[in-house]
Amino acid sequence: MKAGNHPGWPDYGMLCVLAAIWGGSFMLTRVAVAELPPFTLTAIRQGIGVLVMGAVAVQAGQALNASRSDHGAIFASAFFGLALPFILITWGLEEVTAGFAAILMGLMPLITIVLAHIFTDDEKMNLMKLLGVFIGIAGLVVLFWPDIAGGSDAQLWRQLAIMSAGVSYAINALITKKLLHLNARPMFAVNIGWSFVMVLIPATLLETWPAQNPSAAAWTSVVLMGVFPTAIASLIMFRVIARQGASFFGQINLLVPVAGVLWGAAILDERLSLNALAALVIILSGVAVARMQLKNHFQTTEEKTS
Repeated sequence: MKAGNHPGWPDYGMLCVLAAIWGGSFMLTRVAVAELPPFTLTAIRQGIGVLVMGAVAVQAGQALNASRSDHGAIFASAFFGLALPFILITWGLEEVTAGFAAILMGLMPLITIVLAHIFTDDEKMNLMKLLGVFIGIAGLVVLFWPDIAGGSDAQLWRQLAIMSAGVSYAINALITKKLLHLNARPMFAVNIGWSFVMVLIPATLLETWPAQNPSAAAWTSVVLMGVFPTAIASLIMFRVIARQGASFFGQINLLVPVAGVLWGAAILDERLSLNALAALVIILSGVAVARMQLKNHFQTTEEKTS
């Protein structure tokens, strides 16, 4: 099936599965980081991801066929798309609720729009994108206002760390545009492998193993994170993009924050404040407004490459 064909139930199903997986990662991290330090937790998660993606890549039997510049982009993607944001999110979730973190991640596509305007020639800002960004900023103010007004510096730094992870993901979104010509399975295996090395070194040097061994719930959370959000979700993502293109896949940005809030409420019994719920609605509205002019751009790009 060529990208751009009318989406069917399988496509929407995969999109919802992806949203559930990525939205659930905040909840799983919140459970595991209560018993494992951030670098160690991230290293174990990435190690499991390497094993899963390595097995998938070997079974597929595909060559990477990457140039020197491709390898540089893969290395940069491993840092900005996996190692750095995972560490920032994990550290932030020691204090911040899973639902709050999911709402902050909803800003990522708006950050990408700003960075794309600065660093690319083909994705410049237009009126709807600019309006969407300003709406997102308004949502951010609503979200942070209680901590700003109350002077809660410790909590605020954790929240800013998670938001910085969104900036890192946005940078990675620009980097991965240079990797779309590579075979996905071996590329992701190498990508996750580099990120594993990046977090293993500080985990070994800076952290010690907890005095009390982690519980079954913590280990289960780590294994699930390594298998699903880190490895399997990447394969589903490429499948969706191959079938329906980038514009259709972009709808995931409206679903993941909602899924993250629902997972936090259902499993961790989190209760968001009214201002957090209002911020969620405002931020997602900003993303929706910004996407109003993105559809035609992606459709044109897909038609040229079909």
